[in-house]
Amino acid sequence: MRLRAAALVCLLVVAGALSSCGTEDDTATAGPEQVETPPTTTGDGLPEVVEWDGEGNGPPITLDLDGERIDLDPWTTCYGNGCADGAPRPPYVDVGLRDAVPFSFPDAGWTFEATFRTGDYDDCPRAITFPVRKTGDRTFEVTPAGPPRRWLVDVFGRGPGGDVITTFTWTTRDAGTLPGPATGSAAVLADHDGELDSYGVEIFVRDLVTQPGQASATVTVTSASASGESVTLTPRWERDCYSEGSLSFMASDDQGRRATELGAGPFTYDVALTMDGRTYHGVGTWPDDETEDIAPHVPLTWTPALPAYEG
Repeated sequence: MRLRAAALVCLLVVAGALSSCGTEDDTATAGPEQVETPPTTTGDGLPEVVEWDGEGNGPPITLDLDGERIDLDPWTTCYGNGCADGAPRPPYVDVGLRDAVPFSFPDAGWTFEATFRTGDYDDCPRAITFPVRKTGDRTFEVTPAGPPRRWLVDVFGRGPGGDVITTFTWTTRDAGTLPGPATGSAAVLADHDGELDSYGVEIFVRDLVTQPGQASATVTVTSASASGESVTLTPRWERDCYSEGSLSFMASDDQGRRATELGAGPFTYDVALTMDGRTYHGVGTWPDDETEDIAPHVPLTWTPALPAYEG
């Protein structure tokens, strides 16, 4: 089961599924390279869109830095009939001190999101993910996130043909978008070719105000059958931190399949999340609440609200 949270690039769920993320591959692009293209723009001042020449694993994201055009090759991509998994590697293009970062992409019909992070994933950085503003058919603009500072920015795009991801650094002048409420999702059951199944138990939480010292979680799955049978599962806390304020809990396929014996759906998930002695309940319904980007996860509504990061 692959899930983006969309804030942890290639590691945790952020906002959907990253179809091409995997382990680091020596064949992946080692870093961005500058392309000497004349500083031209469209008639409305947006960056010119240049068709991809077919070199590399997938189309580049082309930054327009005050007329200086810089191609950022994807370090992980699935495009056309091929995929290449990698990891972000310095040195990164530094866009300097500016209000926004415009870029273009050669294919139409794509959407992008940006993850701002305070450091490498090995160092448990703070990460903020939000959609990138579209300025034209194939042009976009990244705006600031979080407090003003130097950020590593992962730009992830998806559209007809696949997905791409690349990275640059940016020192922002002003405060920008914040994540909003802390959120979470859970997965237990799945539809496997029309049959009820499970690919394991997963609970993900993101955008907490800080990393708790202690955490545990259970998920109670209740069927909609007349008897309302239920089962409580206890996934383990995955203590490795890939993003400050994020938590993940997992259990095996066999644990998840215990919920397939409950009878008819839909099924209510009630997650009891305890952090540093306080318990929060997150509730969702499968498959009714399932969304395409994070399937078979369902988003959870929390009582009380989770303590959220506010910058």
